[in-house]
Amino acid sequence: METNKRDRLLWWLMYVLIGLAGVVFSWLVLLKLLYRLMARLGKPMPDPASVNWLVDNPIRRLYTQRILDRIGIRPGETVLEVGPGPGTFTIEAARRVGPEGRLIVVEMLPRMAAQVEQRAREAGLTNVETYVASAYGLPMPIEDESVDRAFVITVLHEVPHQSRALDQLNRVLKPGGMLSITEEFLDPDYAFPFETVQLVEAAGFSRERFFGNFWLYTLNFGKSSGIAYD
Repeated sequence: METNKRDRLLWWLMYVLIGLAGVVFSWLVLLKLLYRLMARLGKPMPDPASVNWLVDNPIRRLYTQRILDRIGIRPGETVLEVGPGPGTFTIEAARRVGPEGRLIVVEMLPRMAAQVEQRAREAGLTNVETYVASAYGLPMPIEDESVDRAFVITVLHEVPHQSRALDQLNRVLKPGGMLSITEEFLDPDYAFPFETVQLVEAAGFSRERFFGNFWLYTLNFGKSSGIAYD
């Protein structure tokens, strides 16, 4: 009798977990459809600073190092990060370029940019430059062909004018520079790998490496006017 009760309890718990997983998955799908609809209407929905806990949490920090490994940042490089949010990847990226390197951060929301600056100060980093600007309006202090690598994590597909943003990234990358795009399925603006490839290649970049899987992937592209980094 006790065994039957335990089995029924286990089956009940399994049904509850399956039901919850179904609800979460359905919610994510509906949310993605809403974001795509708003983007088609020319009204993308960027993540507000008030919910930065969604993009800077212990679970996400578990794979911070892995993503930065895929990007391939080297000591002494000039690296551009677009759309850092509260700076989940910024501090480690700045450490990787080292004191001889330079990490340029471009964030559209002033509140987010201020958080990045504060975190950099608290970490004792002096190689981080922060600018409040859009991805398709990179500030002129970032000179043409001055950046070795640029990376964009779960941001590209929420940018209103993606082709303009990619043109700007092409402008600031050195010949042979690399652009790295990372997407996560849990992000409402998630795009399938083939969608990202089509978009970025249409802007004149060439696909070099693919890392990850459907749920979390990183695509590295070389600037077409030169030899891409590995």
